[in-house]
Amino acid sequence: MTEGYRLLEQGERLLAESRVDEAIERFRRYLDHFPEDVEGQYHLGIALYEKGELEEATLRFRRVYELDPEDPRSYDGLALVMMEKGDYRSAVGYYQEALKRDPDNPDLLNEMGIAYHELGEEEKALEAYERAIELDPYFGYPYYNRARLLAGRGEYDEAVRSLEAAVSLYKGERDKLIDVLFELAAIYEEMMDDAKAIETYGEILMLDLHNVEALTSLGSIHLDKGDYEKAAAYFDRVIKLDPDNDNAYLEKGYALGCMGEVDKELEYIEKCLSINPQNKYALSNKGAALMEQGRMEEAEEAFRQAIEVDPFYSWPYYNLACLYALRGEQERSLRYLKKALEIDPSLREDASRDVCLDRLRHTESFRRLLEGDPGQPT
Repeated sequence: MTEGYRLLEQGERLLAESRVDEAIERFRRYLDHFPEDVEGQYHLGIALYEKGELEEATLRFRRVYELDPEDPRSYDGLALVMMEKGDYRSAVGYYQEALKRDPDNPDLLNEMGIAYHELGEEEKALEAYERAIELDPYFGYPYYNRARLLAGRGEYDEAVRSLEAAVSLYKGERDKLIDVLFELAAIYEEMMDDAKAIETYGEILMLDLHNVEALTSLGSIHLDKGDYEKAAAYFDRVIKLDPDNDNAYLEKGYALGCMGEVDKELEYIEKCLSINPQNKYALSNKGAALMEQGRMEEAEEAFRQAIEVDPFYSWPYYNLACLYALRGEQERSLRYLKKALEIDPSLREDASRDVCLDRLRHTESFRRLLEGDPGQPT
């Protein structure tokens, strides 16, 4: 093997190992020997694309076309660049050109399906995915992408079947399998099937015991189910693995608060805020916990801080409405309740049964607010 071709082989190996800068150096040296070589130009283009140097990558892929107009890889490379730039229409055009030259390539069809999906042309995307599967039933990516599209349309059962096929194909590929299992768990959550979602996140933890995302998702599911002790235990594990995870402290605190340990909840909220003072959820929860302890002035300040962080977050307005109602300040309470409902009309359901608002229930203004009448005090 000549020194030149040895450089090409080294570059390909380094690129496969994600050692992109070293791969680029090898490919450049190779092209010093063989400037007209299609393989070298294409692989340098891919390495530059991986590094995010899109303009030079484009030049390399165009050079591939100049050297061999019938090589589909020039169009595939240009399509990848267009996808990265968000120009999905141009990407589709390049994929179509590539497929004219290599019509039975499942990779190209899968990638074109993604571009169509991004353009909102779902039927064309499905057609591309299904053709890719037809050509290579053992190729996992189109099953995964097809499932994501179907889940977005609410066709969950068919999406699950596609993901189950992908799971069976990726049994020996840990990282890909974990990605598919996350998508499957998310769909089970959309289907409100907590048991299967928990089982699937458990499968992820069997592959990666310290997967923070899976632990967080399990904590959130148990929190929503009212299994506060289990939720707290999962968030404890997240905190041990990621001590700077502000939301883990927040959620652990919330679980403790739901178990009646309000002092402990406030401790964890303060830990959350020490990491991220701008966490609007923590500020709002802090106010709610302080209210529960009767510390109304401190609670009011916490709610106002949450509003400063995000004026369009509904809960601090709602909580201020509750606080003012408890203090007998009806007009002020109604004003903040109106603002909360403008931001999030679904809070009407909470307001309809919240004992904190009992002092308002006899008023016409409160009744009209719950009915969605816009003519309310400002």
